[in-house]
Amino acid sequence: MEDTGYGNAMTEIALALAMAFFSIMVLTMISMGVGEGKTDPAVGAVMAPAQTDTAPAAQVSQEKDDRIVIYFAGRYMDKDLAALDPASLHTNSRVILALDPALPMGEALAARGGINVENLVVSVLDERWLNRLKGLSDD
Repeated sequence: MEDTGYGNAMTEIALALAMAFFSIMVLTMISMGVGEGKTDPAVGAVMAPAQTDTAPAAQVSQEKDDRIVIYFAGRYMDKDLAALDPASLHTNSRVILALDPALPMGEALAARGGINVENLVVSVLDERWLNRLKGLSDD
């Protein structure tokens, strides 16, 4: 009869060494960043839905030095609804940019990017302003 215990022990040791080598290889690859895809970080960003029952409404009180800029129908206007060039806004005071709440996000970001001031607050127009502006565009 043959002793089979010696062969099994060597097989177990070889298997243990192979698993240890494989584990070290996987850890090395992970630490070196192998397999890391080049994805756009903005693609993975997901915005949570607004919770109106728990989130308080953000309110900003208007100060006397604030400059109000209205963006509606692709045009910038001042508080008197006169045409305004956003490049002419050079002020140290706060600028409040009021947008249509139904404005697409891309256009809203483009409107915000058109104003190059340090202290900019973005807000939405209320129903009174929207009715006034829609009446102005109907004329």
